[in-house]
Amino acid sequence: MMNIIRADIYRIVRGKGLYITLAILLAVVIMQAATGATMSTGVSYGDIEMIETIVENPDLENMEISDFLEKPTGAEAPLKAMSNTTGLLYIFLPLLFFIGTVDFSSGAAKNTLAGGVSRAKYYGAKLILSCISSALLLFIYVILSMLVATAVSGFGGTFDGAFLSGVAKVFFPQLWLCIAAACVGNFLVFLMRSPGVIGVYIAAMMVPPILIMLLTYVDKWFENLIDYELTISIGKLVTIDTMPSGDIAKTLIVGAGYITAAAVGGFFIFRKAEIK
Repeated sequence: MMNIIRADIYRIVRGKGLYITLAILLAVVIMQAATGATMSTGVSYGDIEMIETIVENPDLENMEISDFLEKPTGAEAPLKAMSNTTGLLYIFLPLLFFIGTVDFSSGAAKNTLAGGVSRAKYYGAKLILSCISSALLLFIYVILSMLVATAVSGFGGTFDGAFLSGVAKVFFPQLWLCIAAACVGNFLVFLMRSPGVIGVYIAAMMVPPILIMLLTYVDKWFENLIDYELTISIGKLVTIDTMPSGDIAKTLIVGAGYITAAAVGGFFIFRKAEIK
């Protein structure tokens, strides 16, 4: 299994996917630090908060978007960035493609399995690498956000245990859900085993929150579905200090459900699949 992971890391480092991902990430971070805007792809918890603010305060409808923007300091940047961590799920796409999809389209997966590697080891290696990549991407995102914002606006606070604790309190629960999203992506890769998985992955991350938001306008009951929707829940964790302990536990359990269902389901599908 480690040989597969090492070979994939070598291939990714030598390819363009990693550097495209990092370049996009850096551009997003610079934009956030320089303008106060946040990364927004699909519907995030930050979008829902803004909509609710406007609905509750009709006088705000005539305000310009710039009125909602404020450049974060280095101390504020990590939490502001993590309110829109959902955008990372789409930036993860190039890595997801190079970790798994490319192997099936190029025939490398068939050759590896024909060489005596078991399907369990092959699947496990891809799953582990997807999860590690997702975790590193979130870590780099938070660190870059803080460094760039500090360069632009100063740190504006004290880098101490309280600051680190406040960031960690949001980071690790979000990391859990980002790993869940990586498992879902890996499941889709092994389900479809073709480049078409990219469109399906985007739809899987984007359509459910949009649908829930639209249904909420019909009946407020549908708002309860947010607790079981992965992408919005990631951003919601930025308010973890004010969340009831039961809601926090529910969010983490839902993440565990996604991880288990995607990891186990992907393996059972792959175990019986015909690899061409």
